[in-house]
Amino acid sequence: TLKLMEKQAEQISKKLDEVHPESAPHACVSGFRYSSPRTGEMIKNFENAERIVLFSQYPQHSCSTSGSSLCDAYRWLDKHKGGKHQGKISVIDQWWDREDYTELWAFLIKRKFEEMKKAHGLQDEEIRIIYSAHSLPESYCLEKGDKYNEEITGSYENIEKVLKKEGLKHEGALAWQSKVGPQRTKWLTPGTPTVIAETTQKAILMVPIAFTTDHIETLDEIDIEFRGYAEEVVDHFARVDCFNLEEKFIDLCVRLVSKHMEEKYNSSIRPCCVNCEGKDCSAMRQFFGSNPVHQTA
Repeated sequence: TLKLMEKQAEQISKKLDEVHPESAPHACVSGFRYSSPRTGEMIKNFENAERIVLFSQYPQHSCSTSGSSLCDAYRWLDKHKGGKHQGKISVIDQWWDREDYTELWAFLIKRKFEEMKKAHGLQDEEIRIIYSAHSLPESYCLEKGDKYNEEITGSYENIEKVLKKEGLKHEGALAWQSKVGPQRTKWLTPGTPTVIAETTQKAILMVPIAFTTDHIETLDEIDIEFRGYAEEVVDHFARVDCFNLEEKFIDLCVRLVSKHMEEKYNSSIRPCCVNCEGKDCSAMRQFFGSNPVHQTA
């Protein structure tokens, strides 16, 4: 994953220099929540930059992903007297509803879909497309008010609409994977293994809808674990690659950063959940200058 992201960063930096020579050179680097290099480390490495943009690679916002990562960056800044950075650090968050994001997924899915048809002599109706997203405890969405499930569902519906418009005659399904956490808690349903087991078509095409770069949840959980489940019920199984080094993805990232620059680096982080439980959520949004801080029911 890190090697892929380093190559992504190199290509994005190069294109930004071409599109915005007035603010060049641009340095695009990776910063992680739980592994090295941490986001705080990268902020420190570039603390003399005129501007620092934290570009979330989670297209859909969840408190457990985007929110957690941004709060972690805020805590680092707060601990290391990051007030001197306030005003020059901004955030790009929540970009799942962009038309070019939807079209990119549709392009990649259709390409793999046609490959499966040609390789195995399949008809559209014989391939089931399963969109799999990282799961959350149901209470996060229904009680706390995290809108992640709504954003994933919206992404799925947008992509399916484009595919149907382009003439694909298939069945699509949305499922949830990676129940990492309290197992006695009720999680979002249906689970991906359940949706796979219920498939009656000859083939399954998996779409890792919540991810932009291949990592353990695609390379291990989908490609190995879920393939094993699928081999019990279908003849053919394939997965659409994440965006990785697709030129269309690099261009999408450049457009997002360019738009952010043109809008004077205004942060737009999804407001806190209605029943927010995070002690740093409000302070984080205030630090990065995102409004509104809170959402209403």
